[in-house]
Amino acid sequence: MVAPLGMTMLPLLVGTVTEHLGFSDNQAGYLASIDLLGIVVAAVSAPFWLNRFSRKKLASLGISLLVLGNLWSMVSSSFYELSSARFVAEVGSGIAFSLSLAVLGERQRPDRLFSLGIGSTISLAVIVFLWLPDLITQYGFATIFVTHLVMALVIVFFIAWLPSYGDSQKSTKDPLSNPVKAPYKRLLICFAGFFCFTVVEGGVWSYIERIGDYHGLSSSYIGNVLAITQVVSVCASIASTALSTKYGRLFPILFGGATFLVSLYLIQQNQSWLYLVGACMSQFAYIFTLPYLMLLCVELDPSGKYYVLTTAFKMGGFSVGPAIVASMLSGNGFIVVSWVGTVFMGSCLLLIVPLAYSLDKQVIPQTIHSNNKFGDE
Repeated sequence: MVAPLGMTMLPLLVGTVTEHLGFSDNQAGYLASIDLLGIVVAAVSAPFWLNRFSRKKLASLGISLLVLGNLWSMVSSSFYELSSARFVAEVGSGIAFSLSLAVLGERQRPDRLFSLGIGSTISLAVIVFLWLPDLITQYGFATIFVTHLVMALVIVFFIAWLPSYGDSQKSTKDPLSNPVKAPYKRLLICFAGFFCFTVVEGGVWSYIERIGDYHGLSSSYIGNVLAITQVVSVCASIASTALSTKYGRLFPILFGGATFLVSLYLIQQNQSWLYLVGACMSQFAYIFTLPYLMLLCVELDPSGKYYVLTTAFKMGGFSVGPAIVASMLSGNGFIVVSWVGTVFMGSCLLLIVPLAYSLDKQVIPQTIHSNNKFGDE
């Protein structure tokens, strides 16, 4: 829940630094990218340290960096100082995020656990978006970092529950949950598609508050919209958890991609209700589709060692998205957000759809038989 909280609060961070610290929209976008780059650095290096050190010690290190980075952020005012502070904090988030992904990936039915993890994060985000905008107005921009800091300190009490080291769960799980021993080429294609998908979300999510502000919507209305998107995201998480792979992987991925593309048009409309619908559709599509893409990465990993890089590609795309948008902003609104999103979502579907179709052809008959078997019991 806490590891991706900084990422979840990006719209508020982007809006706050432009209004309270005088950053330009371009600087705010680059700040969002640097913020997320910390997670990328930790995630890329995860395969080298994840199974070499005690997971309890790694969790303690991650939380310590989160605390340090947020304390530094609270007293920062310049672009370079705040960027450095956010980078430190998000390296801690990346350590915690990679660790969480590894632990969940070792369990049976990781797709459902991924959905539940996403759902818990979203539940926290609903509370944040309902209360935080007013608190920021009353107490200043540092309220964002205080919130992240307090939640990080709460997690300290749960570190003792983590396994000290990785267990053998990966090798004992139901073979149907990892049915295909694919060559690494397919895994790399899957990672590339996953990267494109998160580029879209990174660009949209970082600038969603700015888009609403550009169309004259009040900060309270935008805050309510962001809170509603999180409620919708909970529904998406529940839907993907309940659906699982009952109807394969291809249909949910196509549905999510098409929904996202429609949302890119709606968020650019002047009507407040269309902005609301578009924002909700984009978050529903992202949260609904995400577990299926993560599952593909797990299933296409021949060794079971490299699926932890899912976090690196996810956060890499999320980090690159705001930077691409920021580099193309021209002062004539934020339509570039939707153009960038359309290009990268199309690229994602071109890469992912053949992989999902191939996996479905191989495992759907077995999966349906297995589901019927468990249902009878």
